[in-house]
Amino acid sequence: MSRMFTLSFALLLPLVTAGAAWAGCGSACCPPTTCEPTYVEKTVCVPTWVTETRTVNVMECAIEERQRTCTVYKRVPEKKVIETQCTVMVPEVRTKTCNYTVCTPVWKEVEQEYTVMVPEKQVRQCTRKVCKMEKVTETRTVCKDKGCWEEQCVEVPCRCWKCRRAYRRCCKPCCPPKVCTKKVWVPNIVEEEVEVTCCKPVIVEEPYEYCVMVCKPEKRTRTCKVCEYVKEEKTREVQYTVCVPQQKTITREVCVVKCVPEEKVITYKVRVPHCVQKEVEVKVCKMVEKTVKVPVCQPRRCCRPIRKCCPPPTCCPPPKCGC
Repeated sequence: MSRMFTLSFALLLPLVTAGAAWAGCGSACCPPTTCEPTYVEKTVCVPTWVTETRTVNVMECAIEERQRTCTVYKRVPEKKVIETQCTVMVPEVRTKTCNYTVCTPVWKEVEQEYTVMVPEKQVRQCTRKVCKMEKVTETRTVCKDKGCWEEQCVEVPCRCWKCRRAYRRCCKPCCPPKVCTKKVWVPNIVEEEVEVTCCKPVIVEEPYEYCVMVCKPEKRTRTCKVCEYVKEEKTREVQYTVCVPQQKTITREVCVVKCVPEEKVITYKVRVPHCVQKEVEVKVCKMVEKTVKVPVCQPRRCCRPIRKCCPPPTCCPPPKCGC
């Protein structure tokens, strides 16, 4: 139904648009058209959404309590008396005779010789080197200036304030320079040999005496006490402990655990699925019939324009409509 409605709407759309275009493009030179459109009623299917209530099967889980019997093992403690034989090390005290040697100290007076270092002062002679200054006459070459004073003529500028001012401005001075005489030393260097007395260091050996402390050994005698150890043999009884093995029976209580079976009822919960009918609202698209007015095609002679510039009447569809 939706396809039929879409097709009919596609056929009607170009007819309406073409008539509107031709009606607007007319000019004042075109005469009024006498052709009028004819409408026909047609039934068209229009899609419409409708809400409906439907019955649906739904799976739901219900909780059920169930019971089952199972065997449970319990741990039950029991006490038992066990006798065991074992070897035990028992301490035993014994006595034995031991011989030992003892050193006893004995003091005696004894004369001893000892050596003592006695200090003694001695005077000794030795030779040492001494540096002395001796006068020596030597001949040396000396340069002497045997020049003389000579008189020379020198020009001296004027010292008045006008000449100084002109000299600063690079102009000619107003006064001529003066000629003066001055003494000048003329050097004349001559080499001569001169005898000179100077002191030179000379190393000389000279004897001298010095004192020395010398220790000489000297033997002396003294009386002192000396400790001597005398050995003596003695006997004594000594007690000692020895561990002797011995067989012994030991009685002891032991706790033994036993597993005893027992039946027990256990309750547990199970989720059981079952089918349930429920009403659900569903949106459904239905095609509803609707009456629509549609213009009918006129014959071609009616659709021909009077002039080339005039468009065809508004009631006429374009030539492609097939009428």
